[in-house]
Amino acid sequence: MSDREEPADHAQPSVLARIVAAHGRQAAAARDRSALLTPAWDRALRHAAVPFAGLELVPRRTDVAEHVDLARALDGLPEHGLIAVLEDRDGARGLIALSHGAVDALVEVQTTGRVDTRELPPRPVTRIDEALCRDFIDLCLAAFSRETQSMADCDWPQRLNFGSRIADRKQLGLLLPERVYHVMSADLALGQEGMRGGRATLILPRTRDPAPRAPAATGIAPEAWRAALVAAMAGARLSLEATLVRTTRSLREVEALGPGDLIGFEASDLASVCLQTPEGKTVLRGRLGQIGGQRALRMTGGAADRVPPMAPQPASPGHDMQRPGRQVSPPPPAVAAPDPMGAAAPPPAGCPDEVAPEAAPLPFAPQTVPIDPAAFPD
Repeated sequence: MSDREEPADHAQPSVLARIVAAHGRQAAAARDRSALLTPAWDRALRHAAVPFAGLELVPRRTDVAEHVDLARALDGLPEHGLIAVLEDRDGARGLIALSHGAVDALVEVQTTGRVDTRELPPRPVTRIDEALCRDFIDLCLAAFSRETQSMADCDWPQRLNFGSRIADRKQLGLLLPERVYHVMSADLALGQEGMRGGRATLILPRTRDPAPRAPAATGIAPEAWRAALVAAMAGARLSLEATLVRTTRSLREVEALGPGDLIGFEASDLASVCLQTPEGKTVLRGRLGQIGGQRALRMTGGAADRVPPMAPQPASPGHDMQRPGRQVSPPPPAVAAPDPMGAAAPPPAGCPDEVAPEAAPLPFAPQTVPIDPAAFPD
């Protein structure tokens, strides 16, 4: 009787424990059920005490903590007494604990017929103590199941059964997984006029996520809200960039570039211009032409699968890199000019009448270089 059970040492919360705790905090939006669980646990204890004449169990104060992690749930256990594992048919595990005062009172009423007025010091729980307390625990669990079976948002096992006694509290962290739990504890008055005290604690695993509160009614139908959002976004400004051609040059050529240098490209590049967002996403493809004397793009297709390829065009070894007005790369082979812009594709519906008639052939010669700088006004 001199052995004392030491409380389990809880280490610093692990990563999994912190994840479970964060998940438990998200349940704050769920309905608070403490007003229902408190009387349910009180009545379950009273019903379980009825067959034990002389126990005269009366709950004094009941505490309910929902959606807590394992470490906090274990902190609510009494320091001394009986701790037993509970299991359901699906393998979910919980705990029930009776303080040494409650265990002694149950043993006394079944051996002497009454609860002694003297408070006994804590002692190790034996197998005989476990056997004498098991009926009370089973009755308590059955009564709690009946009290809560009508709750619509019950997220714990409906019926748990007595498993086995835990002799070493340090094993609790191995027997119970890191998950969210509900804890109900009640201070008990025992014996004649409540001269003895005890405590009973029930830990239930949460088996599913809580049902969130219904969102507050806004008075706006979903279709109307989506239409209003589309209308609000329609006026947003979106920057677009027309990419004519991509090319690859050596570092020496890039460093030697200066005003007056010419970079050649093929005439077919004018028919594969990409319209892109600043992030490089291709929106449409088109061809370069002119309308009313101004350069313009006519859209000829949807989003391109890829942007114009970057074809390397090495410079000729005979180029003089120091001569002003030099060509950075040799002129490409001559190609025929593309068809006039008006013949590339029919004008879209709703297009003004003057757009298509004024579309003129592309303003370039069959040879792409040299290019007259005066043809490109600022």
